[in-house]
Amino acid sequence: MTGRNVATAIFLLLANFFIIIAFWKNVRFGTMDMTTILFQLKVPMGGADPKNFIEIFVLLFTIGPVMTAVEIGLFVLCGKWRCRRIGQGKKTQVLTFVLKYRRLISVILMIAAFVFLGSQASMFRYEANQLRKTKIYEDEYVDPRKAGIEAPEKKRNLIWIYLESMEITYTDTAHGGASEINLIPELTETALNGICFAASDSEKLNGAQSVVGTTWTMASLVAQTSGVPLTIPLGSSAIVKNRFMPGIYTLDEVLRDNGYERTMLLGSEKRFSGLDVFFETHGNETIKDLKYYTDNGILPEDYFVWWGFEDEKLYGYAKEEITSLADGDKPFAFSMMTMDTHFTDGYVCRLCGDEYPDQYSNVLVCASKQLKGFLDWLKEQPFYDDTTVIITGDHILPDTKYADSITKRSGYDRRTYCVILNSAVTKDFPMARDFTAMDMYPTALTAMGFTIPGNRLGLGVNLFSGEKTLLEKYGVEKLDSMLEKRSDFYEKLIYGPED
Repeated sequence: MTGRNVATAIFLLLANFFIIIAFWKNVRFGTMDMTTILFQLKVPMGGADPKNFIEIFVLLFTIGPVMTAVEIGLFVLCGKWRCRRIGQGKKTQVLTFVLKYRRLISVILMIAAFVFLGSQASMFRYEANQLRKTKIYEDEYVDPRKAGIEAPEKKRNLIWIYLESMEITYTDTAHGGASEINLIPELTETALNGICFAASDSEKLNGAQSVVGTTWTMASLVAQTSGVPLTIPLGSSAIVKNRFMPGIYTLDEVLRDNGYERTMLLGSEKRFSGLDVFFETHGNETIKDLKYYTDNGILPEDYFVWWGFEDEKLYGYAKEEITSLADGDKPFAFSMMTMDTHFTDGYVCRLCGDEYPDQYSNVLVCASKQLKGFLDWLKEQPFYDDTTVIITGDHILPDTKYADSITKRSGYDRRTYCVILNSAVTKDFPMARDFTAMDMYPTALTAMGFTIPGNRLGLGVNLFSGEKTLLEKYGVEKLDSMLEKRSDFYEKLIYGPED
């Protein structure tokens, strides 16, 4: 093979790689944008489910070479057809042109494929916004350290359950979802009996709108506990000198400074996405993850299913931890993150049925039932009346293949699941709110009985107040654009005060 042919083959192979990655990304990670990609490239990925990485590797190195071989074969056929068509005018000229400029054609195809990939990952929009600056933080940010947050005289406990990829889409249309059949009936009933900031005269659920910097687990966790998105500028990192955004002041720090005992439970490894560094930087609460349970002999040393251990075990361990915290002499804050509903397809545990033909629907049904069982236990505990319970989806499902099969009608507004139970505020607050994950920070504290002068923390707004959220003020498109631009103020939050 000549040097020209080798170069042509390489350019075509790269073009095919770009196309495969773009289509794979759209199917498996439809909501992923450049902000997400850059963050994941800069943080630890240990403990991640290897399924998706194996899948793209197989696709690239099976379909990619096959596509390239077919394309090279077409060039060979062009040569044969040209030889047979000598003297036949334009057809011969076209074939001659293709052969003569095959390397240039392959380069153009490679560039076009890269542009396609970049457009699917919002790469060019991201780069354009990185050249501009926003003043949203100067205009809207409220420093929680200076907000004058006041704890109630009698401090309420907090239990916060983060449900992986849980959104109101999965309930039926009568309750504001997009599904023909309610796949999460127990979660639907829980939201209707609690506070989800839906219209007071409606049986429809309401949840948080996804905006830039809140669309994956770590970003949502940052947004819900600090009131700011996770939008790392090009060339920067959220983790600097083993500190994760040291300039922010989080919910965990507020509770620590008010004497709360704090524990988090994970069915995965805490080092994934730098979650351990985040909590070590902000409050240093106790985190018990897969490694904790294997190191302490509670689980076998080599135990690993899905992302760590299944939610059935997580709920069992949660009961033990909460009981232990409640027996202490301090108010407590307990949080946990489920994993069985993680894309793709979810994890089928021994409790799951097979009522529906697709696996993820069965996992959702099972997840809804498991949460109800846990809440039923919780309501029987003596400390329940003094405990605020918050249940939120971390983000909408990135797997657009499944989401599209549910949201068959276009224009459906997908939102994450959200409900507050046992709120200290029970009446005289506005409903039908449009909000984001960032608004959960001041809202959670208010639901626990804390007082926040001005009703704002970070970029978040207390939903129990009459203050407009940034989503209500600007709309989703403008807010996204503002959050994606660079901000000198935001970079100070990332790096923190100078040493």
